[in-house]
Amino acid sequence: MLVKDSKFIISAAKAEQWPDDDIPEVVFSGKSNVGKSSLINALCNRKNLAYSGSAPGKTRLINFYDVNGIIRMVDLPGYGFSKASKQISETYGKLAEQFLNQRTNIKLVIQILDIRHDPTDDDLQMIKFLNSSHLPFILSVNKCDKLSKSQSITRAGKIAKMLNIDPDTPFILTSSSTKRGIDEIWDAIDFYCFNETDEKGNSTGL
Repeated sequence: MLVKDSKFIISAAKAEQWPDDDIPEVVFSGKSNVGKSSLINALCNRKNLAYSGSAPGKTRLINFYDVNGIIRMVDLPGYGFSKASKQISETYGKLAEQFLNQRTNIKLVIQILDIRHDPTDDDLQMIKFLNSSHLPFILSVNKCDKLSKSQSITRAGKIAKMLNIDPDTPFILTSSSTKRGIDEIWDAIDFYCFNETDEKGNSTGL
């Protein structure tokens, strides 16, 4: 997709603040500091569309971003932030769970993992939830620029084995810095949001 316009819409603390329309939504999920906001910025070719901070746990609301007026990107609160109080963690965990369970606009969830680290218990629980919810999802194994090519391949294989996911689940190595995997993620977004493919089954883009 050629992104001509992208903008922040709202940070929602409750369901009543969610946009009320039928625009397809792509949801970004992952632990704190895994690079969700940076990936949104890379996909939209913007530096500061989504807030990206060095300290984990900054995204504690559900943030909505409009893309070309036809797609909405949704940045969920990061999970597993150890410095957040138990009450805050539970509140925002429930907010994300409510969104995933109730939101009918969701066309795709992009579950983001850090290639340098093994999946956490929270990561495994999230993927288990996505499998049971039947929400379409892909895996973005992020921050590949932090490792060499051979290290990335080795780590990706280990992570895939640990996750024990369906082999048909898209598994994309990504880097917000180098833009690795960005085109592949857009292919998935186009397919799940618009079912746009060519005669060979490849996403056409919009």
